[in-house]
Order: sequence, then C-alpha cells, then structure tokens
Amino acid sequence: MPFNRILPLFIFLALLSSGAVEAQTEQTQPSDARSLELVDRLKEIIQRLEKSRTTEPWLLQQLRDLVRRYDWPWRARLLSNDFADSNYRLEPPWVVERGDFRIVRGVGLKTVFVPKVTSTQKKEENPTLDILGGIFRGLTEPRSESTQPSQPSAAEIRAALGITNSFALSLQIAFRGPSEGEGRFEFGPYQGRERGAGYRLGYNPGKRPVFELLRVSPGRSAVVEVSQGTLELEDGRPHSLEWRRAADGEMVVLLDGREIIRTLDRASGDDFDGFTLVNAGGEYTLGRIEIFGAVR
Repeated sequence: MPFNRILPLFIFLALLSSGAVEAQTEQTQPSDARSLELVDRLKEIIQRLEKSRTTEPWLLQQLRDLVRRYDWPWRARLLSNDFADSNYRLEPPWVVERGDFRIVRGVGLKTVFVPKVTSTQKKEENPTLDILGGIFRGLTEPRSESTQPSQPSAAEIRAALGITNSFALSLQIAFRGPSEGEGRFEFGPYQGRERGAGYRLGYNPGKRPVFELLRVSPGRSAVVEVSQGTLELEDGRPHSLEWRRAADGEMVVLLDGREIIRTLDRASGDDFDGFTLVNAGGEYTLGRIEIFGAVR
C-alpha cells in the first residue's frame, strides 16, 4: 500500500496513543502539551504534502479535519482570575468604572445593580388618582433648586490588557435577574480607551433570546447571532460559559459544554485592548475567568 494512503491511519494511531483522540466533535483544551506537539507535527506534514502536490485531495482534507478537531490555537494565557483575594480587593488589571463590584469570600466577584424603573414600567392601578396625586404634590411640595446626581445606567468593570483577535475565554457565573425592571448582563473584548468597539455577549434574564452576540462600534451595535429556545439559568448555581473566536472569524459560544451559538463575522480584524463586564440589571457572581490568545 502506498505510504500516502496509510499516512492518515498512522497519524490517527499516534494521536490515539497519546490520549488526544476521544469521542468528541467539539474543540476542547488539551490536558497536556504532548497533544499539541503531535498536532503541530501534523501541520508540518500537511505543508510538505501541499508543496509536493502528489497527495490526493481527500487525504489532505482528512488531515486538515484532524487538525481542526484537535488543535487548540489559543495557547497564550492572557488572564486568569478566581477572585480569591484574601484582602477582598480587586487587583490590577481590574478597574471599576461605575457601580458596585466586590469580592465575597468563598463566592467570587459579585455585582448587584437595580435598574431605574420608568413610569411606563410601573403598574397603574388607578390612572385618575395618579394624576390627581401628581397635581397635589406639585402644589404642596416646595421646589428644590439642588440637583440630585444621576443614577448610572449600569455597573461596569474592565481589565486593560492586549487580546488577540483570535481568542478563547471561559467564565463561571451564577445568574439572578433583578427583582423589578429589566435585567441585562454583557461581557466581551473591547477596542479603544472609550470601549466603544468590539464584541459583546449579552444575557437577557427572563426574555428571548436569552443570549445574543453583538458587534459593537462607536454609537451603535449590531446583533450577529442569537441563541435559540429557552434556558433556565437563574437557579443560583454557577454555570460555565465559553466563547471562542478563530482566526477566520468563526465564533462559538458554549453553555455548560453545550453549543448555543455558532456564527462567522470578519468585520473586526484588529486586536483588542481589554475586556469589560457590564451589569445593567440583576445580581451576578463570577467564580473564575480565563482568557487565552493566539501565539504569533
């Protein structure tokens, strides 16, 4: 049998003996460096076979599929934090821009934000009495010349660090929506000091879509993809969220190991300047966050 016909079998057996090949269909972070070494060798073999132009196309495609399945291109650890600081202080690169974020012993990073309930959101039991009550208060209450500071629209914390355009991040988070008003939680990599560009993964408690992937640019945002169906997450237990962006712009989001979003977006090809978390309503607790980037 020609060598180029038994090569895929040889490589597959080599990966199998290393423990890298398992019954899986999704990329997973390898448990040891040996697996990545084998994948890198496979990449070199593919390059040589492509240059020789003597290998059948089906063979090259089979080898590329092996690389795509078992490669982990995000090998540079950019951020790893379990928020277990005994001094209950957030250390750099974390900076609280607005609102409340605090470390709770044995729990993690906790944020609570109560959104301002607008008049349209309040339930009117008797509109006539509401109107009369407003007139009466206007006549009897003295006017105040002082102005109250405006309530922020959300709580935000950020970490300034370079993130490659291709990245993989994971976090453990417990969700709990607001007791009143609408809830919202967003996170993602940003570009620029004003954090006006980048990507966001948004969570909408009690609404559909539950998750939506956004491309953000100055002054506007666009929905790239959304999750389907209902997801019961506000059970007080931590859930695992993984978000990966490949070099070709493909993005995959997994919730507790299950894929909920897969899409392709090449609109942003530049690297990112940091990572932000925004709480626009609700109670959320982060147990751990990790961000990996591509090695160049």
